Amino acid sequence: MEQMLKKMIGVAATGMLLAGCGATSDMPEKKDVLGSSYKMIEQEAQKTTVRMYMWGGDDGINAYIDEYVAPKLKKEHQITLKRVPIETADIIQKLRAEKTAGKDTGVIDVVWINGDNFRNAKKDGLLYGDIASVLPNIKQVDAAAQASDSGTKTEGLEAAWGKVQFAFHYDQASVAKPPMDLSELKDWVKANPGKFTYPEVTDFTGNAFVRHVMYGVESNETLKDPKSDFKKTWDYLNDLKPYLWKEGKTYPKTLAQLDQLYAKGDVAFTMGFNERRAEQEVASGTFPKETRPLILEEGSIASTHFLSVPFNAPNPKGALVAINELLSADAQLKKYDATYWGDGTSLDLSTLTSEEQQAFKDVPAAKSTPTPDAFEGKVRAELDPEFFEVIRKDWPERVAR
Repeated sequence: MEQMLKKMIGVAATGMLLAGCGATSDMPEKKDVLGSSYKMIEQEAQKTTVRMYMWGGDDGINAYIDEYVAPKLKKEHQITLKRVPIETADIIQKLRAEKTAGKDTGVIDVVWINGDNFRNAKKDGLLYGDIASVLPNIKQVDAAAQASDSGTKTEGLEAAWGKVQFAFHYDQASVAKPPMDLSELKDWVKANPGKFTYPEVTDFTGNAFVRHVMYGVESNETLKDPKSDFKKTWDYLNDLKPYLWKEGKTYPKTLAQLDQLYAKGDVAFTMGFNERRAEQEVASGTFPKETRPLILEEGSIASTHFLSVPFNAPNPKGALVAINELLSADAQLKKYDATYWGDGTSLDLSTLTSEEQQAFKDVPAAKSTPTPDAFEGKVRAELDPEFFEVIRKDWPERVAR
């Protein structure tokens, strides 16, 4: 995922995977799996092991999986869940290589995916099939979030797991008057050299920062065509460059590195998908206690992240049970609570019971979380996935050179 998906982001914005081995060595036919009742799938998934391959750069997300999801699957389904940290891009590359080599049985069962990774996986036939139609809990998922992934129709190949907004966070102790738009941000950066930066664009969050700049400085017509020049975007970033951390001669490689710089006070801002992402970091003492949210006037890109099953998943039944549990109201509520992750829910709350709806409303929001009205008129749709690759290709030559 990109990096959204990092505490989010990462898909992302940014990604995560579940991998495992089933109880038997024979691969079930896809039509037999997707054509089975969920009750039968659930029964046959018992006493299997599911290995979770996922980006491991966030302690809160890791704890959510290890301390909440794994015990839940063990107790309710006799499934043993094991988490293995890995980068999503490496997984997509691995699946593509296995597809080319004709490897019908792999090691990965579920992928945390969105954006251009999903588009490419769909195009290359790397996904299992219409998994959404098998999942009982898909009826609770927001229909609009489920239908499309950054402009690519999902067609049931993945299930929406979470929805988040991009937000900046800053230390109020050192930023008395935060910038309200990109123009003021540039002025602030120039007036406070070395106190701002963003991750490299190979990172989901760094790429998303550039897309936000595009939204602010490019015309609507330009944003319709990924083959445009985007000169205004590169000019803006080059104006920032000499005043960035390390004079723009180097950039954090990941959001995790940017968060570390922010935690140490080396920079005054961090950023990322998931407007609640700072809550747990502040509570644990990692982020400054006066961390506050910031949504620029140019807007905030909304991002939905998904779970999907690879074409050669060895334990597709275990994967489906795991995904269905991750879409349950209680698992989504625990994910939404900033105790672990603070990730936005993918559920349509109107489909839940009144008690479940109230439980979501009762989750407290810290001062580091923007109020809902902070996004009024500012929610932006994700750009076409082709923009991700354009930024990865052009930024090194046009800006980072």
